[in-house]
Amino acid sequence: MALLAASLAACGSAQPTLFPDGQPPRAGAAPLAAEAAVSIVSADSALPMPGQGDEARFLDGVVFDLGLSSGLRQGDPLFITVSLPGPRDFASPTALAALGLSVRLRYANGALSPLAPLVALPPRPRREPSRGGKQLEGAGPSARPEAPSAGPLALGFAALGIATGAPSGPAQAMLLLGDRLLAEKGFVIGPRQFQAQTIRLDQGLTSLRSDPDPRKTEQAERYLRLIATVDPAAVFLNEGFVRPVAGNRRTSLFGDRRRYQYYGGGEAFSEHAGIDYGYPVGTPIRAAGRGRVVMAEDRIVTGLTLVIEHLPGVYTIYMHLSRMDAAVGDLVERAAAIGLLGATGLATGPHLHWELRVLGVASDPEAWIGIDKVPYIRTINATIEGR
Repeated sequence: MALLAASLAACGSAQPTLFPDGQPPRAGAAPLAAEAAVSIVSADSALPMPGQGDEARFLDGVVFDLGLSSGLRQGDPLFITVSLPGPRDFASPTALAALGLSVRLRYANGALSPLAPLVALPPRPRREPSRGGKQLEGAGPSARPEAPSAGPLALGFAALGIATGAPSGPAQAMLLLGDRLLAEKGFVIGPRQFQAQTIRLDQGLTSLRSDPDPRKTEQAERYLRLIATVDPAAVFLNEGFVRPVAGNRRTSLFGDRRRYQYYGGGEAFSEHAGIDYGYPVGTPIRAAGRGRVVMAEDRIVTGLTLVIEHLPGVYTIYMHLSRMDAAVGDLVERAAAIGLLGATGLATGPHLHWELRVLGVASDPEAWIGIDKVPYIRTINATIEGR
């Protein structure tokens, strides 16, 4: 039964998990901040990383500010930024960050999310200067260098996902050093209604989904280990997502409660972990954001499948492709061509299954569409730049 559950999870359907013991599955994962320091020291910092005995000296009296979006709902991914408001009289914020800070959520029922390492803010994306209207490169107020800010000093950010099964209502975001609570901020998780969907499978698809197969099980277990891996050095994303197809024809939504009716009788239930876009075979597929390809494989259930790592523990998944144009190890840019839409694996018709996993938690990928979704201070959204 456990092996079958793993196989079902790998085809884009998985029951939500809150990890009540506070620890996500981490086979093959890099150590999290509670167990080893996650360095976000900048390259120009000459200060050594303080030892464990120096923690109190660096932390006593330090006040942190946690920032997160409003209007969060069940199933949403989120960024939590950590900054230092007001005077800073300790040695260096980068030396403080080098202690290995982490962030997690506590839900209304006391359950804890996985730990997310605090990482440095990614560099801002470079944009071509405007050559239209009266604005010329190197002229005008937009070309003047910004004065140093006297406001909050950003230490970094962490990416987390609110489980679809998390209780709605009050929750807490917590900044931690090991088991030591450094700061917390309350917020509210809004409820969300998910649609019900019935899918009838023919004889071949029924067999593909339900019949035991050691190779299918091995693929599912390896996939689950991959998306549970947290590499603190994997910081590639520098803008919010674009849709992986040039359109919005969705045939299944995130979080759909699915009922599979098997050929010859029987049924099974699952939760849809991504979004399905229905388009003809051969439709170009593009990377939702900048990242590193960590899987490019022909799998039994999900067909030709690509997995891109964007941030520590943050992955987008592209299933049922007819062709893959990226290989493991490739660093792909936002909107880069990575393959063609298809109907390989468990597919009742041609479509792309697009999925976002944050620390193993299935999250709504469309929540991060638009460049103002990454942790910068009010960046102009590309969709309102006349395109």
